[in-house]
Amino acid sequence: MASTRAASPTTSSSPERLGEGRSRAGSLKLALTVWLAWLVLIALNGLCRRRLLDRPYAERRRRGEDKRCLYSLWHGDLWHLAYMFRQQGTAVLVSTHRDGELIARVLARLGFGLVRGSSTRGGARALRDIARAAREETHDLGVTIDGPRGPAREVKDGILYAASRTGLPIVPIGVWIDRAWRARSWDGLRVGKPLARVVVAMGDELRVPPDVDHRELLARYGPQLAAAMAAAEARARAALC
Repeated sequence: MASTRAASPTTSSSPERLGEGRSRAGSLKLALTVWLAWLVLIALNGLCRRRLLDRPYAERRRRGEDKRCLYSLWHGDLWHLAYMFRQQGTAVLVSTHRDGELIARVLARLGFGLVRGSSTRGGARALRDIARAAREETHDLGVTIDGPRGPAREVKDGILYAASRTGLPIVPIGVWIDRAWRARSWDGLRVGKPLARVVVAMGDELRVPPDVDHRELLARYGPQLAAAMAAAEARARAALC
């Protein structure tokens, strides 16, 4: 006679439930990491003596000037620039690569607008990403000109292409810190030590004509932008003396 015993309930989890659990755990871990990174950034910047030598373009607009720009910065200077330019409505181009997600979320907590694009795909598509962002934004756009993965302090052509296609000026930003820790990352991220003096200077506007072939941008205007970045940093350093 056939057995009528009920089958015992299974205790194994389905692959779908396991996947959902891992996804929730991953999201929670990322949220916690973002919160901790934001907290440390706020705390350490608060312990530094900071000085901005020039008015940001957002402040100039509040004073009645009709001006927008493309801020040019090195990836290794993001730590202090993110704090000093927070809550101004500035948008930042952040890579769509997985490594850019943490940076994007921390910047969002600081009040930055986010433009997700890529300078690692190469070719016309990457350049169009940056030019489109510059056209569509109503505020200033910050671009790490050596990001997202280097080489450090080597100018890439994305911001030059955006400037030539939109008519917006490039404003180089230089940072000098008298005492800093340096991360063991590709960008050598600089973090000011407690009571360090941090000075930020803006350089002269750099404009790129609209008729320049994008294949010639880097050769013709890359050295000019690199020199302008160095001059802004030298000005920031001189202000410490």
